[in-house]
Amino acid sequence: MAKQRRIEEVSDDLSAAINDATLGRRDWSDVCAYLTTAFPGAYAAILNQNFVRPEVNFAVSSGIEESHFRSFLTHYSYVNPWRKFWEHAKSGSIIVSERDAPARNYADTAFYNEWMRAVGDFDAAIGLRLRVDDEQIIYVPVHFSEKLANSYTPLLDVVMQGIRHSLTNSLQIASYMREPLEKAAAKSALIDRGNVIACVVDDGMLLLEANQKAVDTFSTGYPVRCRLGRVRFAKPSIDVSLMAAIRTRPRDLTGKFVMTTGNDQWLITINQLPRAAIVSLVKGQKQFLLQVHRLAPQKGKVDGDLLFEAYKLTPSEIQLCRALAGGLLLAEAVKFNGISYENGRQKLKSIFKKTGVSSQMDLNSLLRLLC
Repeated sequence: MAKQRRIEEVSDDLSAAINDATLGRRDWSDVCAYLTTAFPGAYAAILNQNFVRPEVNFAVSSGIEESHFRSFLTHYSYVNPWRKFWEHAKSGSIIVSERDAPARNYADTAFYNEWMRAVGDFDAAIGLRLRVDDEQIIYVPVHFSEKLANSYTPLLDVVMQGIRHSLTNSLQIASYMREPLEKAAAKSALIDRGNVIACVVDDGMLLLEANQKAVDTFSTGYPVRCRLGRVRFAKPSIDVSLMAAIRTRPRDLTGKFVMTTGNDQWLITINQLPRAAIVSLVKGQKQFLLQVHRLAPQKGKVDGDLLFEAYKLTPSEIQLCRALAGGLLLAEAVKFNGISYENGRQKLKSIFKKTGVSSQMDLNSLLRLLC
């Protein structure tokens, strides 16, 4: 009876810690610390993993050296032979390694020999698995020595059953909060972008929000349109480039592309918006801000004759000024004009000297006066 009461107390304490972490009053690592305190000699973790991409969205631990845990997150989580259980088991499943997949079955794998042996004697394990969505699986593993399996496994099974409801409730709160928070984040990204075609898309180019300029442009179908809910550009190559950037670039993506249609050039920028950490354990979906504006539009075209008469700029220097005035940085402007970066730097120095300015910001201010 004393052991029963003790396990009930552990479950209650863990549930309270989960509820506090959900509300931001406590760190999720405290939940792991409760587990390792109640079960000495064990280590515990809480992870949110995307097994398809693959990537780890969130991770905390207790009872394991930080360097070992980091090596798991950066490499060994992707070759973990138990990952198929975490990926495919039913939501709410409690997985016992000795019953479902004993460590000895994987004794010839790099994961076992390079990582598990280096961590220590933790061949036995039990864990809880919950699903958020197709890209987020939450799992809570507790590892310990096989010598402790007979005493720890039945007790931890009771504990996992006890905290399953609290974790499920935490994820339901996150799901309830996520949609309005993400919509608010997308709408806020469009503030003060009324003169630019601007919209927010997900990582599949599905439209989430758009400003009025974009809505008006979508109805004309040029140079950007929204078809079947997805944003598409007049040049399919731009769609390909944007999707490649979204898939392969690191986090906090930012990129610029130039699209030519007839006599017009368009600057397309993409920026990844910060992901909303709804309950920190659960991440919001990836959102990207797309902005499109015309480079050197005819109506506001930099007056090349005036630049020549007033400052004696050469034709190539005038072309560089027009690209910079259109919103390109020097690195993009030189590509746009088909010259090397070093050549562009020298031309920019010459432009500064001839016009009497000392920065690109001052040059852009001058060029606006000459439109």
